[in-house]
Amino acid sequence: MTASVADKRPRSVPTRDVGAVALTSGRLSAWRRNHPEWLALLIAAGAWVLLGGLLSATAGHHHGGPAGSYDQHLTVWVAMVPAMMLPTTLPHLRYVGFATQAARTQRSVLLFSLGYGAVWLLLGLVVAAVPQPLTGWPLALVVAAAGGWEVSRIKGRALKRCCRTWPVRYTGPAADASAVEFGLRHGAACLLVGGPAMIALMLAGHPWWAAVTLFAVMLGQKLITAPQRWSVAVALGFAAVAVAVAGTAVFD
Repeated sequence: MTASVADKRPRSVPTRDVGAVALTSGRLSAWRRNHPEWLALLIAAGAWVLLGGLLSATAGHHHGGPAGSYDQHLTVWVAMVPAMMLPTTLPHLRYVGFATQAARTQRSVLLFSLGYGAVWLLLGLVVAAVPQPLTGWPLALVVAAAGGWEVSRIKGRALKRCCRTWPVRYTGPAADASAVEFGLRHGAACLLVGGPAMIALMLAGHPWWAAVTLFAVMLGQKLITAPQRWSVAVALGFAAVAVAVAGTAVFD
């Protein structure tokens, strides 16, 4: 009887286990301090999961012409923007995180992200009203226009502005305002960089393979040195897709 009761008593955790837990916790805290962008990227990952579910749910409707309501189109856009565009702001997320007080790092990062997303939301409110998906010649023209935009001077200048930063205050209401302002400014520049391509993707019915390909292209344009060197190749890729779409319209 005494032995069975003793067996039920809580046992003390060995010292080495406590030390291992403390060491792991310390490493995790240090990693989070060195990667202030972690929460924004976690949101982007969740947006990819949501986007995948939305695309799977609507895939069966895209073969019979325009489908879905305005709210459904806008929901897809709201999922697409953080999934595809927020990871491209990685250097700016880190800049904001390190520029502000440690106790408010994630607050500033989230405010920057909200400002950035607000700019894209304004475009989404318009794009969601367009009947979609487009097919045939209308879609071919939209894709061709997105390809032409890739080699335009406006796109080139906007891409350079994407590499710039904006002063972010250290603490207080000024820090909140500056984080939002930086997000708005950076979002406006990014809108000129990837807006036409995102519009083309949306009006094409956002096929998953095109979403993944475009995400890789935009990630490279924002994070790789001298992305202008392969802007012609990207434009030619859009042109090839436009020709393929036009070809299907001719044979249909």
